[in-house]
Amino acid sequence: MPHPTHTIARLRRLACALGLSTPLLAAGAVPPVGTAELRIRAEGAAVQVELSAAAETLVGFTGTPGTAAQQQDLKVAEENLKHGEALVRFNPQASCLLEEAKVDADPRERDGEAGMGANYRFNCVFPKMLNSAALGLFIGFPALQRVHVHYTTAKGQGAAVLTLGNPVVTFVPLQ
Repeated sequence: MPHPTHTIARLRRLACALGLSTPLLAAGAVPPVGTAELRIRAEGAAVQVELSAAAETLVGFTGTPGTAAQQQDLKVAEENLKHGEALVRFNPQASCLLEEAKVDADPRERDGEAGMGANYRFNCVFPKMLNSAALGLFIGFPALQRVHVHYTTAKGQGAAVLTLGNPVVTFVPLQ
């Protein structure tokens, strides 16, 4: 019987070969507390966004909520994560609309890590105009200090580290 880590690695390779998106949480890649990972992939009019963060970053605790305050924090975090259009705002000229949001708001440990996140699918009316994204994540999640953004667009790939004081990424491919 194959080891679970090998099975996950094979599934990721297969998904990549098929051009499918693999959620960051399934890969076990939970960023350190205070940090989030955001992957943006634009293909034509479709834009996929994957968000991953430590549960402590998004709700302030890990595990099953033990108090009424923790239950409320989890409920608020889950509601915030559902609103991808407020958390990731693409430049208005591209006219991108959120079509689907899948939220993982379970702060319990899985495979030794407690991560939460979301996957979003946007559709852009004018995809050639897509050139930036502003993050509202810092407003909804005050423990969040920085977001590592990795993006792929028709113009190329790039990366940026965003903060509350610098919440906008411009899609300028790395040379």
